[in-house]
This record gives sequence, structure tokens and C-alpha cells, in this order.
Amino acid sequence: MSAGLIEPRQLKKIRTQLGYTQGALAAAAGVSQSIVAKIEAGSVDPTYSTLSAISRVLASGRAERGSRASDIMSSPVIGARENARLSECVEIMRKKGFSQIPVLSGRKMVGTISEGHVMSLVSASADPHGTLAEKVGDHLLPSFPIVGGDTPVEALFSLFRFFQAVIVGSAEQPEGIITKIDLLTARSG
Repeated sequence: MSAGLIEPRQLKKIRTQLGYTQGALAAAAGVSQSIVAKIEAGSVDPTYSTLSAISRVLASGRAERGSRASDIMSSPVIGARENARLSECVEIMRKKGFSQIPVLSGRKMVGTISEGHVMSLVSASADPHGTLAEKVGDHLLPSFPIVGGDTPVEALFSLFRFFQAVIVGSAEQPEGIITKIDLLTARSG
């Protein structure tokens, strides 16, 4: 894709984040609502001029609104249960490609665990297999900082100098998570 053009597979996500209906986006871009629907469904490969017109409208909507934490968060929050074994946490991180995850008690966030912390625990242990069988709740790291969904993306950069991730919502009700790559992707978009 050319710089400035949205990725067609991302159209629906971006459109809904900015609060556009298919009809409103189509009218603003000068295209039919059915073409917007077909692009979102992946049933048509848009022409350059169509995609360019849609991209311009969405870019102006982003500029007017400004990106917010809720726009770039990943949801749902993937984490480990407080009573899970360290080995289960390692498996979640391996499968998902994460280096750290929140630890939850029900839906409430109670801390975090990282691959580096687990590595330190295992390497310092006389019984590595026994250590991996221990509960994550016994080895919690502090929770990630929590921000509201309306927090401007620009305000998040200072947090990432000190933390690996940020939770969107509240400790009792985490709605999403933002990692450094989410922030960098939003910044380059």
C-alpha cells in the first residue's frame, strides 16, 4: 500500500473507531455505501481512487478527533489467572508471542508476570521444574499503569519510558491493553 492509504482489511476497524457509519463514510468520500461494505467484507479489491478518497476522509476524521487509548488498544485483555502455574503463564506467553502478561483474579488485575522474571526465578532455583509448578500469584510483579479510554495517545509515550504495557479501563474492569508495538504502530499510521 502507498503511504497515506489505509489497508482495506483495516477499514471497518478504523471506520467504527472514528464513529462513521458505512453510509456516512461513503457520502463523505463520494463513493457508494455498497462499495464500502464490499471492501470491508473483502469481496472487492478497491481501485486506487476509491481507496484514496476513503483514506482522505478517515485521515481527516483522525486529525479532528485525535487518537485515543481506546483506538489502539488490543481487546480482550489476555492474561493469566492468579492461581495458574508459572508453566501455564510461560505457555500463554509462548503461544501469543508476549513477553509479559497481566495477572487476573476474576476480571480484576492484580499484577503482572514477565518472561524475564520467570527466567530469573527458574535460573536461581535448585529445582526449576518445581519452580515452574508454583502459582503465579506467589511471584507477582506490579501491575501495569491504568489509563482511561479517552486518554490521548500522545500522553502515553511518557509511560512507556518506564513500563512495558498500559491497561485501558480500570483494575476492576480492564477493557484492553496497549503495548509498545501498538503505540509505535499508531504513531506511524
